[in-house]
Amino acid sequence: MFIFLPAALAALSGCFGGAAPKAPAHWTVEPQAASVERSVAPRRAAVRVAGVTVRAPYDGMRLAVMRRGGSLASDPCNSFAASPAAILRGAAQDVVEASGVFAGVVAANSSASVPLALEVTVRRLALDCRVEGARSALVELTAVLVGGGREVVATARGEASIPAISGDYSAAFSSAFSSALAEALKRL
Repeated sequence: MFIFLPAALAALSGCFGGAAPKAPAHWTVEPQAASVERSVAPRRAAVRVAGVTVRAPYDGMRLAVMRRGGSLASDPCNSFAASPAAILRGAAQDVVEASGVFAGVVAANSSASVPLALEVTVRRLALDCRVEGARSALVELTAVLVGGGREVVATARGEASIPAISGDYSAAFSSAFSSALAEALKRL
């Protein structure tokens, strides 16, 4: 009797029978050098990448999916490997460095004194499925350059939509974020 108890409990818990559920995929965002056109010479002084903020409802770990009709879903099978703001922070610093727009680039936690700070607000970070049969990684952002006296020096927007039909969301979101930020940096 006692021998069969563990087997019976395992069967009742779903361990036997039926296919195992598909494991969720966890995606990341890496800077894409091909998406960044390097400035010939720095146009601005050194900058601190002060912060990257992702607006709700795009700030969750599960991929936000824009659907036809204007609704937004949260994908239970695809998520970011960490919070979007945490993932984008490093990518943003690398894209800013690769752009060559600034004489130098330091991280938010650096003790270095620099005359400028860059704040990036991601307004949309979603898988765009509004067109039937199409999937695209969509990124819309605003970059704000702040001076040493906390005055706004410049503001620019950038956006990019990269096809994600292959299902490689890391590549699609990496390219979309890099392209959108590079576009904003050119306009600063």
